[in-house]
Amino acid sequence: MQELIELYLESLRLEKGASENSVEAYERDLRRFLNNFSGRSIDSITSLDITDYLIKLQKSHLSASSIARNLSAIKGLFRYARKIKAIDKDEAAIIGGPKTFRPLPETLTIEQVFAILSQPDSKTDLGLRDKAFLEFLYGTGARISEALNCKRSDLMPEMALVRLFGKGRKERVVPMGKVAWQVLKEYLELSRPHLANQKSGDFIFLGNRGNPLKRMAGWRIVRKYCLLANIDKDISPHSFRHSFATHLLMGGADLVAVQELLGHADISTTEIYTHLDKDFVISEHREFHPRERWEQRPRIPRKR
Repeated sequence: MQELIELYLESLRLEKGASENSVEAYERDLRRFLNNFSGRSIDSITSLDITDYLIKLQKSHLSASSIARNLSAIKGLFRYARKIKAIDKDEAAIIGGPKTFRPLPETLTIEQVFAILSQPDSKTDLGLRDKAFLEFLYGTGARISEALNCKRSDLMPEMALVRLFGKGRKERVVPMGKVAWQVLKEYLELSRPHLANQKSGDFIFLGNRGNPLKRMAGWRIVRKYCLLANIDKDISPHSFRHSFATHLLMGGADLVAVQELLGHADISTTEIYTHLDKDFVISEHREFHPRERWEQRPRIPRKR
């Protein structure tokens, strides 16, 4: 089964275009699966065996979302094995996963976003880079991996468009606003040349040693300026993507348009932001509707 797992993971990279993070997660899950069924071939594993294995994961206090991911990896492995005729029957196909609660994403208000964007010191090379990075995240709704992998050749300033490569290397072209373009232009002209060296390639965002900016460095940038802006929320780079979508919908943008901008294959993924928008509407109603502000209503004496 070891060789089969390696072939499956390679197919995820080459055929499906899965990100390295996804492949690494699947590899960890399938190694655990392999160790549990050590010495057995895949065609000897039944649906009952897989169910017992999932129960074992649950008893080890693995979260429902982690169990769901494990099952997804197992199902993928069995589908691949069936495809290459390593098995006659897909025993994993009939197994349903655990119900997982999908929490609403942490978002920032427009005022909080503006407060964060005002924090970097644009007079320094790294400060201007940080400001450009934050403006890029909020201006495009890009995932952090999409922003970090973006190259100068992906920029189309004459049309104010940016090419992004999302999950599975799916390409989409998105607009970016004037303010973000201006900051990015200043960074590319004034700061990036001071950071760049032979290791930089064509990547837009660079570290202080000239390497392409890493994922954890992107997280540190976001957290740094959230703290400077005195924002006490569990904010990540993805929060800018959530805020981008929520603020567009609050402003009246069409849901399908937001789906395209985010690169969601399924509109149900985008619909989670309508829940956030509804929460905002409800809070506004409760704060400002005259009949909601009951404590301010005059007391009317009852007739006897």
